[in-house]
Amino acid sequence: MKRSFSKRAWSAFLALAIIVTAVFGNVTTAKAETTDYTTPVWEYGTATAGVETVKYPFTVDKDCAVDIGLLVPAVGNVTINVYKAGTLYDSLDISAYDSYWEYFASDAAFNNGWYFESLSAGDYSVSYVFGADTDYIAYVFEYVAQAKISQTSATITKGFTKKLSVENGKVKKWSSSKTSVAKVDSKGKVTAKKAGKATITATLEDGSKLKCTVTVKENKYSDSKLTVSDVYRGECAMSAYSASFDKSGNLVIKTRFVNNYYYKVSSLNNIKIVVKDGNGKTVGTYKLSKKNVSIPVGSTKDFSFTIKKSSLKKKTVDLRNCTITCDGSYGYYY
Repeated sequence: MKRSFSKRAWSAFLALAIIVTAVFGNVTTAKAETTDYTTPVWEYGTATAGVETVKYPFTVDKDCAVDIGLLVPAVGNVTINVYKAGTLYDSLDISAYDSYWEYFASDAAFNNGWYFESLSAGDYSVSYVFGADTDYIAYVFEYVAQAKISQTSATITKGFTKKLSVENGKVKKWSSSKTSVAKVDSKGKVTAKKAGKATITATLEDGSKLKCTVTVKENKYSDSKLTVSDVYRGECAMSAYSASFDKSGNLVIKTRFVNNYYYKVSSLNNIKIVVKDGNGKTVGTYKLSKKNVSIPVGSTKDFSFTIKKSSLKKKTVDLRNCTITCDGSYGYYY
């Protein structure tokens, strides 16, 4: 725990739009916006010097940060007593000269308090003993971490999986709006079945629901096709624009060659096409020493190359995250 008063509590205090008169005669509150804290104690009282006030109960459902404090019209000596299950848990003596007193003119209020970085779950209460008669407001701010799903949207390649999880909440059930597209098991592992969209829902024990929109895409490499304008004058280039597995498990790669040289290209020489996965590891390599072609100046031609299943270093790979490079040389004639 910390002696210093948490600035977060004061921000929460302001968010509640408290209006306090100089004598604390009237207190009005406006509904706060949804935040990550609750206010289990916010009570107005009148204290007699040296007499312990009533004990204000609050419950901590799970370990969390808690601010316990008070608002008074004038600084003074005060002891804050915190009880757990009816037994004194801890106490703090604050003097009128304490450096942590804060005055907010707009509210005519002095504030001081006690910040616990982590208060264990249990039933508590707080009371105060003031050195002089005074009006006061007793408060407890409990910072409850909100349940959060690891992703609210995800794209998964058909045939692959993604693990979803929930922080600060216990999942009672995982479900999918369209199991034919994506199914989810009791551990939050999503398996992509076919192209489309599905909503994965985590239903928590408290009844709240967290959702992730899953988009399933085909296991296919895809890139734009080269055009003549993409290649400098006097040069040629070839790149892959598509790759997918055929029914036999062979990897079929479609490429486009652009001739922006000064002469017709008659052959492609020492062709080397390398496919690497998302981690940079080689999936497969295609090599061909020569391929006779006829590609006029300022034109393009598409070619298909196949890496046999038996030659693939990895039989299962997410093609959407692969990179494909094409190297080689070309022959031409006047």
